[in-house]
Amino acid sequence: MKRFLKWINCIMIILLLPIATTAQDEFDVIRKNIVNGLLHQAKQVENNIGVIQKQQQANGSWSDIRYTDSAITAWEPIRHLQRIKNYCLHLNLVQDCCLKENILSGLRFWLSVSPKSKNWWHNEIATPQTMGEILLLLEETKTVYPVSLKDSLIASMKKGNPYVQTGANKLDIAIHYLYRACATKNSALMDSAVQQAFEPISFTTKEGLQYDYSYLQHGRQLQLSSYGAVFLMGEYKVASWLLNTGFALQAEKINILQTYLTKTYLKTIRGHYIDFNVEGRGISRPNVLDKRTNIQAGYSDNANTPLVLAKKVNPADTLEISEAIARIQGIQTPDYAIKPYHKYFYKADYTLHLRKEYTFNVRTVSVRTKRTETGNKENLYGKFLPDGSTNIQRAGDEYYNIMPVWEWNKIPGITCRNFKNDQPATEQWGEPGSTEFVGGVSDGVYGCSVYDMQYDHVFAKKTWFFFDKEIVCLGAGIACTENENVLTTLNQCWLRGGVSVKVGGKERKANETEVLTAPSWVWHDSIGYCFLQAGTAFVSTAVQKGSWKKINDTYSAKELQGNVFKLFIDHGAKPVNTSYAYCVLPGISLNEMRSYPANDIKVIDNNNAVQAVAHQSLNILQACFYEQGMLSYGQIKITVDKPCVLMMKNIHSRNPEIWVADPSQKQTEVQITIHNGSEQKINRITLPDGENKGQSVLMQNAH
Repeated sequence: MKRFLKWINCIMIILLLPIATTAQDEFDVIRKNIVNGLLHQAKQVENNIGVIQKQQQANGSWSDIRYTDSAITAWEPIRHLQRIKNYCLHLNLVQDCCLKENILSGLRFWLSVSPKSKNWWHNEIATPQTMGEILLLLEETKTVYPVSLKDSLIASMKKGNPYVQTGANKLDIAIHYLYRACATKNSALMDSAVQQAFEPISFTTKEGLQYDYSYLQHGRQLQLSSYGAVFLMGEYKVASWLLNTGFALQAEKINILQTYLTKTYLKTIRGHYIDFNVEGRGISRPNVLDKRTNIQAGYSDNANTPLVLAKKVNPADTLEISEAIARIQGIQTPDYAIKPYHKYFYKADYTLHLRKEYTFNVRTVSVRTKRTETGNKENLYGKFLPDGSTNIQRAGDEYYNIMPVWEWNKIPGITCRNFKNDQPATEQWGEPGSTEFVGGVSDGVYGCSVYDMQYDHVFAKKTWFFFDKEIVCLGAGIACTENENVLTTLNQCWLRGGVSVKVGGKERKANETEVLTAPSWVWHDSIGYCFLQAGTAFVSTAVQKGSWKKINDTYSAKELQGNVFKLFIDHGAKPVNTSYAYCVLPGISLNEMRSYPANDIKVIDNNNAVQAVAHQSLNILQACFYEQGMLSYGQIKITVDKPCVLMMKNIHSRNPEIWVADPSQKQTEVQITIHNGSEQKINRITLPDGENKGQSVLMQNAH
């Protein structure tokens, strides 16, 4: 019997051995994957190693770092850990005994001073992440150093709690938990870290990935890039580290991640420049819009980028990613492989409209979302960014680094008071929106968006009607009781070439600064602006000046300047129920502008009750009803029993295609009655409920 039990025990040990060995091997596989990703940074630091080595003092510190600094941004002490990390990167390429001493003395000094920032992010994310990378790089070189020192370094990483964080912040903390698990070969900690790291790849009503594939952070604030980019980069990094292990990312979550990357994030990039609306407070940082050089967004020149990692994690579905890489790297032109696309993000109050010739996106805000944040002394003047700001791109660089010289009360697309000086934001980390009737209707190709604006004593009902060659922009009910003139800005971008105007039936070159009375159109840089109602406009091509420090306290106060194309409509002082109507024509030559058939666009209504436009050649009608009511277009009459926004395609057919959405996200159904000559159809449409409130629906039943 004893011999039998001994035999059973031997069998059990043999059966268990492969499992233990496999688990142990997985830690080594994960560590090597992490290190291989980090080593792509080695080329960037190799030439500086000798310099920082000579400057390091005997106690392991550097004299040019102020270790007592506690700044919120540009926190000096983190440079100490970054230099040690650079040592470790170099050590993985070249064995150097002296460098090992530099590393260990630097780590001991760090523990002795234990610097702290007033910004929790440095303490709970940046510091422990960098420390974890140092430990894994050291382990890869098989550097021998005291166990007590390693234990102290690991203990110093125990900062932050992923369980109480959301979105990208949860992920960032989970990453250094994963580093610590790998360094200690702790399976339980690894399970916890992986679970928390991948949890943000799910839909939420809080911060993070939304049900419409938008991304919100810092409350319900649009962050498709910024935190959305951190989310992408972090998730793809972790997923690539864990490939072919027991911790690998599940297929369902890979698909969710891929959809956010290809159908949301990449759609906001034209060529290699991203929409300024999606960067949050990062709009005030130099070079942030260029995704070739912005390392935070992951487009540095190495294989450790979200796009390359996405192809590695999901190699079966990479065509869109390969096309995006070609555009971002400049291998192909900005219009390469761009297909017609329109989406309204009902969770984020944001509109994407793409055509091969251009991108035209709109940023708005409602009581359900937050205005663009200021914080950490960044984005100091972005107060009016969500008030209908329009990103109009052809080449992509139209707004690249223009922010220091912008007039911030004339952001493209917004309606605002004409202040003498830029107005600083007064509420940090995102001010709640003030109105509920904000939304859009879309079929994936065309659409209409609405913003019922009430902010800073300015009232306006703003709508955008999106077609192929045109975007029609209407404003009604514009009012203000304050003394400043109220303006609607059509664009404010870098000047590229000459500006032509047509006023009083005559075409000519625009003066550097001038008032245009009842202009027909203005043309600049292959974009036309056609005025659909009489009014007074102002055009300028003058030099504008500013500095990065003015809009972001972290950066230089050096004065910058450049010629800026600026075009806006002046509604006068204390306007009462005024309006505007204009059409933007991106991708049109000057010759084409001269012969543009403006009669193809029909403004049906533009008032406080209804704003509606018909595109005659496309046979599409789009309308925004602020209240129950009716509109007429030829023989067609449309009546709705509740406020809504709708789009009718094939409007002259017996069975038009009708899409509808509820911008207020309060209604359960809407009745649409269509009179077409002698025929009448009553359509009762059930609107989406739950987390899909605000989503567009196609009319299915008519009688």
